[in-house]
Amino acid sequence: MMAAKVKPDNVAVASVFSACARLGKLDVEWAVDDYISKHGVEADICVGNSLIDMYCKCGLVEKALEVFQGMKDKDSISWTSVISGLAVNGFADSALDLFSQMLREGVWLTHGTFVGILLACAHVGLVSEGLEFFESMENVYGLVPEMKHYGCVVDLLSRLGNIDEAYEFIMKMPIVPDVVVWRILLSACKLHGDVAVAEIATRKLLELDPCDSGNYVLLSNTHAGADRWDDAMKMRELMEDGDVQKPSRSSSIEVDGMVSNCSKDPSLLQVGNKG
Repeated sequence: MMAAKVKPDNVAVASVFSACARLGKLDVEWAVDDYISKHGVEADICVGNSLIDMYCKCGLVEKALEVFQGMKDKDSISWTSVISGLAVNGFADSALDLFSQMLREGVWLTHGTFVGILLACAHVGLVSEGLEFFESMENVYGLVPEMKHYGCVVDLLSRLGNIDEAYEFIMKMPIVPDVVVWRILLSACKLHGDVAVAEIATRKLLELDPCDSGNYVLLSNTHAGADRWDDAMKMRELMEDGDVQKPSRSSSIEVDGMVSNCSKDPSLLQVGNKG
């Protein structure tokens, strides 16, 4: 589009920001941001929301707040994006303050808003407050909780070691818990050394997703953390018997325009120019 000298509209600009958010391409985003400033592209709500999302996903929370505060018009997506971004980047107190401001200004709450505020409560250990927010979804705002909200509550409870309470919450869910919910519980069991509930969660996970190696590894590590080495080895053997493959881990880093992709498998090592 740029090569053809076609001036991008707001939709095109917002789409580029969304792509940058998924890929972590800050250099491209800065180029587009500079283009907006120089060519007078109107930064409407759509562009502003995309910028907030991009900055938050790249960890630049201060820039996201700067964009948010500079927007003349904001919608519920604007508020939700910055609240969620603050929460996942560790600024839970700021997310809670912004949520309170959102309520005072009478902005319409969405399912996404509650995901953000439940994440914030989980990060700072506000269990009672988080449960109150969860209950208010349907009772006050008429929003039926979705699977992701139940997952947030399980995380909220289990993160601080309330494993039994989290398990009881799962068993009372009005919808069938998915693999994500059970995996959240299993991860917390590993963290807090609750082998009994970990075994229950693993059985559920193996029923729902028997080919995911992470389920076996989490329980194996939980057994190992409790010095139950024989049980840990049994899980490893169960993986081998079921021919469950553990995928190779890889990472990438960009330095001076060069992208290096590294894996534990030497055959997958690649170094090339940035595309």
